[in-house]
Amino acid sequence: MRTPAPRSWLLVATLLLLGAGGAQAATIGYWRMETDLDPSANGFEVANEVAFGTSLLSSEAFVDTIANPSGTVPLTGAPNGGSAGATLQGGPNGINATAAWYPELDVSSITVEFWARTVEGQATLFSRSSGNNGIVIANPNSLDVSYWVEDGLGGATQVQLLDLFDLDANWHHFAFGYDAAAGLGRFWVDGAVVASNDGPDGRSLVWGNQVDVRVGWQMDYAAAFNGTLDEVRILDAAPGAGATLLIAEPAPAVLAAAGSLGLLALGRRRRT
Repeated sequence: MRTPAPRSWLLVATLLLLGAGGAQAATIGYWRMETDLDPSANGFEVANEVAFGTSLLSSEAFVDTIANPSGTVPLTGAPNGGSAGATLQGGPNGINATAAWYPELDVSSITVEFWARTVEGQATLFSRSSGNNGIVIANPNSLDVSYWVEDGLGGATQVQLLDLFDLDANWHHFAFGYDAAAGLGRFWVDGAVVASNDGPDGRSLVWGNQVDVRVGWQMDYAAAFNGTLDEVRILDAAPGAGATLLIAEPAPAVLAAAGSLGLLALGRRRRT
């Protein structure tokens, strides 16, 4: 299992964001779907952009260099040259990719974001759950989110945000954020909040024992043979509590710093 060093552009972006002031969020998982590190013809290995994280592995997916959400990644200006697609269609087939658990994933607050497109009815876009714990984002025709937080009695209670979006053949940006201090869970589509739940303050997310990351489960997009999932990123804070979505414009302080470093591309939005 490879654990590559962080990319230089990611370090630069992190430093710029730290200079913007306010509460800070750390990226604890980021799979860009740019390069396949698997030398075999079957499946892929996509590097994690954080040094302590594990690669995303699949035995039935590939990196598509044509069907991508945009030419560059917002906030960094890094080239976006690939997305994840399934090599087989129908039934249980899909991207079906897994990143093995590592301790930094078990956070109290979180942001999960990615780009996706599909016309299928059954798939799990993102999951870190072994039952009554974690987070599940599934059902492309309605897009439903389930997450589990502390119930104040030593157990967990499930919260659901339902019927959020009907995915289509166009790329869209999706993000889920949970702020443990405020007990607030929210979901964004293309940068706009479409659903929220304001629960009791001070309730952390509940995780199972060493639960892996799963993305694109049964996500095969039978109408096309190309990329359907891209830029999967996890942060240790909710948007509005230090995290910045990849679809968002950077803060003015970041733009000023970026200009001095010749990184004006940081201010670009994604184009679908």
